[in-house]
Formats: sequence, C-alpha cells, structure tokens
Amino acid sequence: MEMNLIINPEFQNKIPPLTEEEFRHLEELILSDGRVNEPIRVWNRIIVDGHHRWKIIQKHPEIPYEVKEMDFADKWEAFNWMYDNQLGRRNLTEDQYRYLLGKLYEARKHTHGGARRGNEFSSSHNGDLKNVRAAEQIASEQHVSKNKVIRAGQYAKGIDAIRETEPEMADRILTGEKKVGQKGIREIGKANHEDVAAMVDELLNGKTEKKETVTRQGTGGTSENRRLSREVREIIGGMEDEDSVMEYTIDNLTEQIGFNADSFIGVLSNLIMDHSDLCDENRGTVIEAIDGIITKIEKIKERLNDGTQL
Repeated sequence: MEMNLIINPEFQNKIPPLTEEEFRHLEELILSDGRVNEPIRVWNRIIVDGHHRWKIIQKHPEIPYEVKEMDFADKWEAFNWMYDNQLGRRNLTEDQYRYLLGKLYEARKHTHGGARRGNEFSSSHNGDLKNVRAAEQIASEQHVSKNKVIRAGQYAKGIDAIRETEPEMADRILTGEKKVGQKGIREIGKANHEDVAAMVDELLNGKTEKKETVTRQGTGGTSENRRLSREVREIIGGMEDEDSVMEYTIDNLTEQIGFNADSFIGVLSNLIMDHSDLCDENRGTVIEAIDGIITKIEKIKERLNDGTQL
C-alpha cells in the first residue's frame, strides 16, 4: 500500500530525534517483525506521529503498514496530542522530557479543547487558557510543579531558538550528545529575537566548551573509578543549575533524584554492554568501581540519617 503522505517540518522538527542507535534498533525491530506494528498517524495527510517509521518504510517499501487519520480542530490541538503522546510513550532523556513538557505548555495555551489520555480536556474548557491555568493543569497531569512547567516552556523556546541558528546542535543537546546547562538555554528562550544569535554563539562556543575541556583534563588517568565518576558528573550536570534548584519543592527534588538515578543506571548498563569484552576480562575491576559508587551513595544516606552537613 502506497500513500502520498506529507512530512511537514513544522511538525517533524517539534519531536526530539532518535539517536542513530535508536533508529537502527527500530529498523531492526520492524524488519524482524515483518511489518510496522504501530500505524502512521496523520492529519490532513500530514504525519503527526511516525516520522521515523515512515522513513524506514521508504527504505523498505515491501514492509506492510497502516495509516490512521486523526481529527483535530487546528494545528495547536494536533501539537497538544503529539507532545502528550510522546511524553507517555518514549524513554526520554531529561532534556527531551523538559523540551516536550515545554512544548505541551505552549500548545495547551493555544488549543481550544480536545480529549486527553486519562484526563478529559473537554469542550467545556473552550477559549484561550491563561498561562497559569495551563501550567497548573499540566503540572497535575505530569505530577510535577507548576514552576517546572513554566521553566520547561522557557527551555523549549530556547531550544527552538538554537534550532533556528544551529539545527544540528539543537538535536545534539536533546539526545544528550552535547551538554549545555538548562539555565543558559532558558535565558535564550526569554531573550529578544535580535539578541538570540549572539547568545547562542556564546553559550555553545564560550563558557560551555571551556567547562567541558576542564572536566576532561581534570579526570585524567585510566582507572575505572575515575572514568565512571566522569560519567556520573556528566549525567547529573543539569542539577548544577542554581536557579532551578532554588525553586525546587521536596517533590521536585525527589523526582529529580529518581530521574537521574534511572538515567545513570541506563548509561552504566549501556556502557557495560558496549564494552562487554573488556568487562569480561576485568570483572573484578569493574565490580570494584561500581562498589565504590554504591559506597558513596551509602555515605550520602548515612549523612542524611545523622543530620550531618552534606
């Protein structure tokens, strides 16, 4: 079955991209199944969900697939569904989650209704939603704070501004390949249009690069302990945003701890899988490095129990 579907950049670029590894895994899965199990969802022939699956279909036209037509009042309602759908289905990095949360906030402020998963967003809510009301609603649905939603909106605007001048860099930030503090990205999101280009250049080519260089130099040596410690610092680097931390509630803090723990476990698992031969040959050293991390976490727990200054 061949259909003339439309790839609209306004829709495609709003969804965080898959990494090359994730795309390859999806392609292998589809080829193994012999079909595309999830339908390509479209609105007026514009793809709103399934851009990566559609790309794979173009490479393998013999693979059967289905198309499902969606019914939206306008593009903002379509965006609202897209972001909510992505937030509920993908294993997202923290940056991707923050970006989609911000884009959902933007869409919700423009939309005039529509059904939402698990929480009716019905026609009784028609009309323009005030920013605070939209933030409170999303915060309740996503189990985060209202301030986090508002900050995510600024972050998403910053990423979109970076995409206008450095498209590839925006994708690298969202996939985690490029480490950039969220506070600087939010400042770009709040800036006047004429200031954006200079701010993006400073953020990406100024202090950020210098900080990363110092980190690499400061973690010299070849021991597994130092290498894994560097991975931990890179993963939780976003927690160094003082502005974000100052606005945290206890719910934000526990959520952040859990999210970063899951992220680190995922990175550690992938790291071991990617270097399985090396780990098999040096199991004792790797286990010792992991035990060192566990010991450090236990010490933090002990200090919290004892009321000791962290």
